[in-house]
Amino acid sequence: MTGIFTGPAIAGMYRWVDDQGNVVYSQQPPPDDRDTKVIAPPPPPAENTGNSLDRTRELNRKLDAMARERQKAREKQRQAKAERTAMEKRCASARQDLKTLNERPPNTLYNMPDGEWKRLTPEERATRIEMLNKAIKENCR
Repeated sequence: MTGIFTGPAIAGMYRWVDDQGNVVYSQQPPPDDRDTKVIAPPPPPAENTGNSLDRTRELNRKLDAMARERQKAREKQRQAKAERTAMEKRCASARQDLKTLNERPPNTLYNMPDGEWKRLTPEERATRIEMLNKAIKENCR
């Protein structure tokens, strides 16, 4: 017959002071009627190891989900910062271009994006000023 050997359950520990003044801890009571303190064993685990493993896995899944959410939040902040920076650049550029248009005489030659130099007609100049004011309103906050 096979079986699992289980020793006697520990009811607790005993603590007493011997004749030489040494503190003694033992699973057996003292041999005489000395003052003895019984120390109770620790409480059993609250749950079995299977539940503990499942709980640990669940906590790990939650931690992973939280880490993914933090990463998404950091990416969103990075994108928002990049957009703010781009808006600030568009704002500064529009303000500078508007200042240039307003300070220079109407017959000034302007270097166009294609590299060509051109004088703006009054209509082109008014359209450009209107476009720059709109860009300033949208980007300068």
